[in-house]
Amino acid sequence: MGQVRWAGWTMAIVTALVTSGVAARADIASDKPAAIVIYPKVAVSSGRVTDTVIRLSNTNQTTPILAHCFYLDANSHCSGGSAEGSICTDDPKVCVSGGVCLPGWQEVDFRVRLTGGQPIEWKASDGLLGGRTCTDTGKPCKIAGDCSATASCTLGIPLTTGVCQRNPSRSCGTDDDCNPFPGGSCTQSNSGTRIPGVPEDRFVGELKCIAIDESGVPVPRNDLKGEALLETSVGADGLVEANLDVASYNAIGIQATGIVSGDPNVLTLGGDPAVAEYNGCPNFLILNHFFEDADDPVPGSSSEIQTNVVFVPCSEDLLRQIPGAAVVQYLVFNEFEQRFSTSKSVTCFQDTRLCKLDTPDCSRSIFNVNTAGTLTGQTRINPIGKAPLPSGLLGIAVESHVNDQTRSAAFNLHMQGARDAADTITIP
Repeated sequence: MGQVRWAGWTMAIVTALVTSGVAARADIASDKPAAIVIYPKVAVSSGRVTDTVIRLSNTNQTTPILAHCFYLDANSHCSGGSAEGSICTDDPKVCVSGGVCLPGWQEVDFRVRLTGGQPIEWKASDGLLGGRTCTDTGKPCKIAGDCSATASCTLGIPLTTGVCQRNPSRSCGTDDDCNPFPGGSCTQSNSGTRIPGVPEDRFVGELKCIAIDESGVPVPRNDLKGEALLETSVGADGLVEANLDVASYNAIGIQATGIVSGDPNVLTLGGDPAVAEYNGCPNFLILNHFFEDADDPVPGSSSEIQTNVVFVPCSEDLLRQIPGAAVVQYLVFNEFEQRFSTSKSVTCFQDTRLCKLDTPDCSRSIFNVNTAGTLTGQTRINPIGKAPLPSGLLGIAVESHVNDQTRSAAFNLHMQGARDAADTITIP
C-alpha cells in the first residue's frame, strides 16, 4: 500500500520510529486495480479447520475480462520410505523408514471469465466448477424446478450463462453458438470458467491471476482486484461462526505499463523502462509491528501478541516450475532507535513467525519483546535475489492475539521504491 500501516490494535503508544530518507511510493499497490493480482497466502487444512475465501473482481463496468490463474503449492513431501508422498511441511519426522522431506513447488492453473463489473467468490477447498447444473444433463440451473422431474440442481453458486440476444431461451458461450440461426450476438457470461479446489489437503501456498486475451496472451488491462479471507476454526466442532478466526487482506496488484516487448509468455516487471511491461517490485518492504510475545496493551486483555510474515517471490518460472529466491536482510528498530539485524533465505514461499526468522528459540530472538526492550518496532526488509532465479519479494503479515481464543488481523506490508533489476514471470 502507499502508506505505512501500524499493526492492528496499536493504540498510539509509539510516537515515532526513525527511517532513513523519505519514503518513496512503490509502483505496486494493494488498493488499485491491476493486470496481475497476487494472493500471497492461501491455506486449507483437513476437516475445513482452515480455509481461504478468494474474491476476484472485474472493475471495468462494461467490458468482460479473462484471467489465467495459478495455485502454487509450497508444501514439502516425503521422498522414499513408507510415507512416500506424505505432506511433511510442518514435521519432517513424518518421513519414516529412510524417507526424506523435500520442498516442493507445483502449479495448477485455471481460467476465470468475468463479465463487466462482476465480482466472484469461492472457497479454496471447493473451487467453483461451473456453478449449479442439472444432475442428468449438466444444464445450468438455479432451482430444482429448472431440471427434469428425476433430476436435481447441484449445490454451488450459479455462474452467469449467456443467451442469444435474438432468442433469449437459447444458452450460449460465444457469438458462434447463436449462428447461423437465430443469429445475433451472445450476452456476456462466465462461459469457460472452471475453478478447481486446491490440489491437496493440507495446502499452503499462493494464488496468482493474470489478465489475458482469448488466445492466452497477457494483456495490459488494469481491471483486476482481489481480496482473501483466511478462516480458521478455533472451536471444537469447526462449525460455529462465533468460533471462527477471520483475517482478511487485499491481493497485491501489479499494474501493466502498456509496453509490449519480447516473448509474450515472459512478463517483465520493472527494470529498463523501455521494456518493462509491468511496474517493478518494491526495493524494500516495511513492517510496523508489536515485538513477539508482547502483552496486549488493551486494558483488561490477557492476550499475548504474535506476528507471522508471509513472503512470495516476484520472479517465477511457471513453465519450468522454477521458483524465485532471495536472501532477505532484516533491519529492526525498537522505540529507542536501537538497531538489530539478521538475514534468512526465501525460496518459493515462506510463512513463519517473526521470532523464527533468526532462531528456533523465540525467547532468544531479536524480535522478542524482552530482547528488543520496547513494545513495538519497525522492520525494514531488503531482498537480495539469488540463484537459480534471483527475485524481489512481496508479502503480508498476520498479527494474532492469543489467549483462550485466537483473534487475528492480516495486512499488507508497506512497499518502498522499486528494484533496479527486472523480475520475470514465465507462464505456460
